Amino acid sequence: MKRFYMLIAISIIGLGIGIAAVFYGDMLKPSGTVAIPSVKLPFKSFIAGTGIIEAQSKNISIGSPVSGVIKKVYVRSGDKIEKGSLLFELDDTLLKSKQVVVNAEIEAAKAKLTSAKHHFKLIENFKKSSPLMVTKQKYMEAEDRFHEAKKEFDAAKARLAALQEQLKLYRIHSPIDGIVLKSEISSGDFFDSSSNTLIIGKNRLNVRVSINEYDISKFKPGTKAVAVMRGSSKEKTDLTYLYTIPYVVPKTNLTGRSTERTDTRVLQVMYAVQRTNTFPLYVGEQLDVFIQTPEQEK
Repeated sequence: MKRFYMLIAISIIGLGIGIAAVFYGDMLKPSGTVAIPSVKLPFKSFIAGTGIIEAQSKNISIGSPVSGVIKKVYVRSGDKIEKGSLLFELDDTLLKSKQVVVNAEIEAAKAKLTSAKHHFKLIENFKKSSPLMVTKQKYMEAEDRFHEAKKEFDAAKARLAALQEQLKLYRIHSPIDGIVLKSEISSGDFFDSSSNTLIIGKNRLNVRVSINEYDISKFKPGTKAVAVMRGSSKEKTDLTYLYTIPYVVPKTNLTGRSTERTDTRVLQVMYAVQRTNTFPLYVGEQLDVFIQTPEQEK
């Protein structure tokens, strides 16, 4: 009998432990995430927009008039460059082999021209000394051969000059002073003439701010604007108004907020921004931008 009651007691204790474990597992555990820091608003009356950092010269995707295999790369991401700096070379083996053939054609045309010139000079001298010894037909034939040989020689030189100009297209140089923003090219890669694997820009930066179409009526060009760094709300900097792009476009820069509409259009405004030790900036980085509205001035 005692054994029966002991089994019942053990069962009740086990059931209690099980129920406690279930309730404990369902209890809400404290989150390990850090709360997003609040932003101290710079103006009493403002409109907010998303800013994207870009180079002052725009982000220039380096292209090429020709496509081909990359032979050698001279720069990498982050390198400072000067206007005219060699960025990379394409394989020009085929063109150089054509150049060898054209050089041979020039030598052949030159020899033909020299022979035709000597023959024409001989006929011309005979005609001067004894006009009856050289008929008009022979004179004209010698003169025609000389002019034909000269044209062939000039044409061969022109082909060589054209090849040399083409060879220059296989060496890609920087069009500006600036920095290599992104380089994804390497020797042996195939470079397409419309590739965007090498992007350069000026060291100075701009912010392209997208203003929601519902706030366009509140925006006034030239008013004060402040940019706040994401992840560090205490870091902020003043922006300098440059110009407004008078063409409203579909919204493409999304913030990820649950209340954000993706079917709206935006007005894009350009501002200049300064990079500092406490406000480091990188091309492509997003900033939260606050623009003062005219109501604040009243």
